[in-house]
Order: sequence, then structure tokens, then C-alpha cells
Amino acid sequence: MMSRTVSDRVLVSIVMVVPTAPASLDAALRSALASDLSELEVIVVENGAMGGPVADVRDPRIVRVPMRPGQRVLRLRNVGIARARAPYVALLNSEDLLKPNKLSATVSALDRTPDAGFAFSDFECIDESGAVVRSSALTDTAHLPTLTNEGREGNWHLIRQAVFARGLLYQNPIGTSGVVIRRNLLTEIGPFAEVAGPCADLDYWFRLAHCRDALYSSEVGYSHREGVAARNGSTGSASKCYIEVLRREKERWSDRAARRQLDRVIADNLARLADDQRLRRRRFRSAAGFAHAFATSPDVRWLGGMLRSILA
Repeated sequence: MMSRTVSDRVLVSIVMVVPTAPASLDAALRSALASDLSELEVIVVENGAMGGPVADVRDPRIVRVPMRPGQRVLRLRNVGIARARAPYVALLNSEDLLKPNKLSATVSALDRTPDAGFAFSDFECIDESGAVVRSSALTDTAHLPTLTNEGREGNWHLIRQAVFARGLLYQNPIGTSGVVIRRNLLTEIGPFAEVAGPCADLDYWFRLAHCRDALYSSEVGYSHREGVAARNGSTGSASKCYIEVLRREKERWSDRAARRQLDRVIADNLARLADDQRLRRRRFRSAAGFAHAFATSPDVRWLGGMLRSILA
């Protein structure tokens, strides 16, 4: 790769967390450095001493932050954000690929829209070989069109804070590698919650949505490599942390309709855990789980699940 000089004027700090040494890391790193926005730094937070792709790429815009082995991913991300010196911070997962114009377009849109605290975009999905399997991840997102009714120039849409906060209760359209956040807003709301586990991103989007307007671009901003995250955790652990994040979000609302919606989603996840217990032939735990779901948000489905658990 051709070496570039470091600009004193850094507009975007890209934070990459490298918990292991994935084969896709080299491509992800090079996609960040190939951005048509040259005024950037790429902060690579490494879980232990690593060589490989990071050491092989010679570019003065790379800031390597080695950490002791065994650190949690969220801890690494928070360390990277704390090192950022640009007015905008972008997140990039080590398996994803940025499009060349993603950062320049987003910075320009945020500069024109001071009310917006952060921006996100549509993305495409690729398989492990890099082949596109879905050209748009958000085209069929049912709730997104109701949020983006304030058009901006080009492909950008302004989503007002109150509208976005409520919309997130129904569907999360944000992909992590598509997010660019004002650094002063990151300072205002604090770090990612390290106890939230695999649902920490959603927890953070909830917190962002309660603070500022958002910008959304329907243009594909990055490629998300499918299958990697799914191998890193179980369905049960994801549902448990999801429930905790939803309960924290419920505490932020006094509106009854919003609280009822959160109860419905919590109950769905309680039922998912109960069904998992049923498949493991833990009848009484399963029945208790469905009863908990029914108590949270009454639905005849949970009574049916409870009956199936008892009769199984």
C-alpha cells in the first residue's frame, strides 16, 4: 500500500477493535485507509500483542493500541474512542468493509446538519468470500420509512430525536460499522456499557436516540460480512442481555404506549428463552418462563407455550 502523510487536520477517527486475528482484518483495514477522505486516523485496538495484517500495512494514519490479552471487546472499543482526536468518530468492525465515499459523504452531511448528533447508512451483506448476498440490508425494514419523512438533499434524511427514540422500540436499523458520531456527543453520554455484552450496541443507540436527531442515508455505506457475529455467542445469552437492555430502556420512558411496546418485546424474548428450555426438556423451567412472559405482556401464545411445556 502506498504510504500517505499524516494530516494535522484529522476529521474522522475510525475505531477498530481486534479481539482476535480474523482473516478479514487486512481487507477491513485497507478499506478504511482507501477512503476518499484522507484526513483520518485509524485507531486499531489489539487484544494482546499482534502482528499479521496490522503490522504489514505501512500507513502513518494507523494508531496501534496494544492491550493485555483477554480484554472484553467493549473495553477495547471504549479505549479506542477515548484515544480519538477527530471531531467525528466512526466505528468499523474487523470483518466489515467501508465504501470509499462513506466517510466524506457522512461528514459533509453532518456538517450541513448541526442538529444531528450522529449518522448511519444502509449496508450490503457479503459472505465470507466477499460475494454480495444482499445488496441492501434496510430496503425491507418495515418501520424505517415512517422515520425518514423529513427529506434532506441527496440520499440523506433527517430523523427527529423523539421520532427516532420511539422508532427504535420497534426495530433497530443501525449497523455498527455504518455509524459516525460527533465526538462531543460521545463525551456527553459516556462509554459503551461493558456489562451489556452482545447487546451493547443497541443499548448505545437507545442512549443516542434520547439525546439528538439522527441522519440516515439510503446509499450503501459499507459491506457487512455475515456469519461472523453469529459464531461468537449463543442465542440464549443474546436474549438475556437483550432483555436487560430493554428493561433499562423502559426506565427512560414514562409514556404508556412506549412501555407497553417494550414489554411486548421483553415478553417475546422471555418466551424465546422458555422455548429453548422446552427443547432441552426442562419442562418446569420452560413453563415458568412462559408464565413470566405472560405476566410481562399477556398473550395467548404464552399460555399455549406453557401448556406445551407441561405436556411435553
